[in-house]
Amino acid sequence: MEKIHIKKISEIDLDKLTRFYQKTFKYEKSVLDDYKWRYRANFNEYEPLVLIINDQICGHAGLIPIKIKINHKQENAIWFTDFYINPEHRSKGYGKLLTEEWMKICPIQITFCNDQSLKIFKKKDWSFNNKITKKVKFNNYLKLIPIFRKFHQPDFNLTRINNLKHIELNNANLDRIINLYNHQSSSKSFSIVRDDSWFKWRLIDCPYRNKIHIFQFKDFFFITHIKFKNNFKFLNIIYSSTLITNEIKNIFSQFSKKNSIDYISYLTIEKNLSNDILPWNRKINFAYYAKDDAISNALGDHFNDVHLIDSDVDYL
Repeated sequence: MEKIHIKKISEIDLDKLTRFYQKTFKYEKSVLDDYKWRYRANFNEYEPLVLIINDQICGHAGLIPIKIKINHKQENAIWFTDFYINPEHRSKGYGKLLTEEWMKICPIQITFCNDQSLKIFKKKDWSFNNKITKKVKFNNYLKLIPIFRKFHQPDFNLTRINNLKHIELNNANLDRIINLYNHQSSSKSFSIVRDDSWFKWRLIDCPYRNKIHIFQFKDFFFITHIKFKNNFKFLNIIYSSTLITNEIKNIFSQFSKKNSIDYISYLTIEKNLSNDILPWNRKINFAYYAKDDAISNALGDHFNDVHLIDSDVDYL
């Protein structure tokens, strides 16, 4: 008979936990090695859970704790991340069991998830929608031909485009971004609370901080993550202090072409999808649950100010 336990990650031998993470999750090394950052440890007492079967880690339910402002009142919430069950233990109810225990951690739960995970969440009365789209613009079609991709050399030198200013990631510039965010969100009844501690955790303490680049256009700021994968160069706009208009898309497109960037990606809730990037658009499942029906309805109706910097979508 199988011996089953669900434990917090702090109760697990560190070497065993590390080996499980290395085997299971395909993050780049800097993110994989810093799971305490990934789960925003020390923000509160919330911890990811692991499923133990016969003394082996066979499942995992991660989380990122945040605060959400609802009707001008701050509430605790958690992102559901890194949900995994070993293949040999799937379709046996363990995913549902782990989800049930995870849901006891905090009364407000949100996630971006795949279709397989969504099936489990729906069984636990989660709601969901597909209002959010991950948009991707491909700049260099020649790179789809393997031989052209082979000779591409990674380069982080950034050539400036008129009116798009590259600024340093430091405390002074971060304060400017935070002050603008506070001004914009002060009148909103619903928003993710991105305060000083949130920005510090997500950017200053970020394990791939050297790949984070901040740009200013007019009075607005854009936080980007520029990375390489399979000889492709990506620019993820992970946070924007304004809506990404056609003007902004064109400026980043020009910048990307001058800097040999192949892909630009960002999240949007706009309904009209441009034909020039349609093949790479992807609707994202947003699932949510709250014991309070009014909060659940607010999540479904007003969860709009979301970016790649939220959850784990950027570094997956």
